[in-house]
Amino acid sequence: MTLPRALHTFTLLMIRGIGTLTVRLALPAAALLVFAASTPLARAQNAADAPAATAMYSDARTADEGGEANAAIERYRAALKRYPLAPEAGNAQYRLAELLEAQGDLSRAFNSYQTLLTKYPDTPNFERAVAAQVAIANKYLQGRPQKFLGVPIGNSQQRAQQMYADILTNAPFSRYAPVAQFNLGLAYEKQSQPFEAIKNYQKVLDTYPNSDVCDDALYQIAYVYMRIGLADSSEDLSALIQARNTFEDFLIEYPDSEKAPQAKENLAKLGGEEADDVYRIARFYEFTRDYKASVIYYNDVIRRQPQTKQAEIAKARIEELRSTYGDDALRIGPEKAETGERAALRRRLQAQVETSSLADYSGPPKRDIVPDELPAQSPQMRTNVDDVRPLPAAVEPSLPSNE
Repeated sequence: MTLPRALHTFTLLMIRGIGTLTVRLALPAAALLVFAASTPLARAQNAADAPAATAMYSDARTADEGGEANAAIERYRAALKRYPLAPEAGNAQYRLAELLEAQGDLSRAFNSYQTLLTKYPDTPNFERAVAAQVAIANKYLQGRPQKFLGVPIGNSQQRAQQMYADILTNAPFSRYAPVAQFNLGLAYEKQSQPFEAIKNYQKVLDTYPNSDVCDDALYQIAYVYMRIGLADSSEDLSALIQARNTFEDFLIEYPDSEKAPQAKENLAKLGGEEADDVYRIARFYEFTRDYKASVIYYNDVIRRQPQTKQAEIAKARIEELRSTYGDDALRIGPEKAETGERAALRRRLQAQVETSSLADYSGPPKRDIVPDELPAQSPQMRTNVDDVRPLPAAVEPSLPSNE
């Protein structure tokens, strides 16, 4: 390698890798390369080896042009190993990767493109190599099995994840970096790591705010939150609220997106799910005879989603409570002092209900949180015939569908 070319390589490494692990590793090596190529002994050796290097690379090209792919691959590898600093090395490395990809050896092809980008960053084929890497990673993301000696091994999504990470490390600001960043989020999502997926989708918005995939990234963030909130094992109200807010942001930012109709459908579904969760909290407080808190949450259902079935049921329950206990019992305001023990218990029960709606809650289901620590009520004599009338049947909403 000539001194000007070595200096050019050093400069490109600085420009393309600043702030990454690649540059921290590559800069010392590039500096050593510049020094080694500039010594009189190195220049003399390069001059002496030039005819032999040219002959080896020419022999590989002859096999390549003659359609002898296997022979060309072996000869390119031999030339690159023997003369990695020859002027022909960069083009040979790119052609080697192309031949491996054409044969379907995608993992080795990806690695060969990777060698090109890290070892010969001044190659004119830089962007084409990145595009080829993204295309290969996409195939693994779609489920292409990894193989060793013809036997499928490993996790294809995990391999895709590593490939996208390598692309972003080597070319964080290339033309194809936003797509790689978005697909890295998809790889995490396919591996059931929703919060890692959200984090990588958010990086698309933060790092590439003008890219064509920003609308897809914002939609996908909302969609992942929706899946978290609707999961049978989750019942996560906070995730549903986050999903609703993000879908609303999406429709404001990208009203003409092809995904806008689906976002509207998802918002309608989320409205019912969120109302159902708040309704269950209201029912809980009614069960614990905290009728004021119950009415607050019933009203919240009506305020949040006035067109839902839960809102109609909430209105009926409020009227039933009002007719049974009177307005004074339901009015919000100061009431008689409660003992410290009962106040502590009330706060603990309220915290249990609200905590059970958080994303990281891992305790018992909401239906199992019952006020078994409430002090026993002393029995009271019934003094009115109305007190022994049958209790009205509880009206329960139908279970929401997660389909």
